[in-house]
Amino acid sequence: MTTLNVDNNNSIASRTRSKRKINASDQGVQQSNGNGMTDRNTNQKRVSEGRIKQIESKLNISLPTEIRAVISIHDGRNKIDYGLSHRLATTDLLPVSQWRPYETKNEGCELLLECLVAEKTCATAELRDDVRDHLIAYINGIKQASTSKRKTGYSIANDEVFHVVPCELLIIGEGMDDYTEQYLLSVRTSRIYLGIHNILEWTLIGTFGDWIDMGIGNAIRDKTDIKQLHNDLN
Repeated sequence: MTTLNVDNNNSIASRTRSKRKINASDQGVQQSNGNGMTDRNTNQKRVSEGRIKQIESKLNISLPTEIRAVISIHDGRNKIDYGLSHRLATTDLLPVSQWRPYETKNEGCELLLECLVAEKTCATAELRDDVRDHLIAYINGIKQASTSKRKTGYSIANDEVFHVVPCELLIIGEGMDDYTEQYLLSVRTSRIYLGIHNILEWTLIGTFGDWIDMGIGNAIRDKTDIKQLHNDLN
């Protein structure tokens, strides 16, 4: 595993001064081009440009162009019961109001570290940077808490510096509760991962288009079960 330098705060400072960018041309929202995509989602809510900017400002990030295009047409849906097993983007993508940084969970940093060690193919430079910067903030927070006169102790939830560090991973979808499945978007690379956290396993899905393709394959395989579920829901 790459050695993390937790004594240098320069990387945190540089990342909190400006929003993360995928590349210089990654700006704006790709609108529907009249190919029928919008018509097939007329009953679904979409996310406005203003709302997208609010989300980006709140999280101090810039969403990938592909993801902006998706949510400008379809704002996901609330999770169905305990989650579905078919891993479809049309059912597992959450509304943007439920998207959250991966590190917001107290065990988020530990899970990220363990997953990167177990799945070396997922350990991109962006994720290693993310781990390093959050660890620096985490360790500094513990040091400050240990020297503070307060007796409340350290808590990630109350560590403002930790949460100022821009997130690299966003939880944008959820699958089956039995496996604690989450779909994780890497903001700077636009890569989507499927995290199965009860066994600490990550799988690289790829782009959102790859997620759609994976779901189509699963739907063809499980079409009988999906049809029955559709009938039950209606």
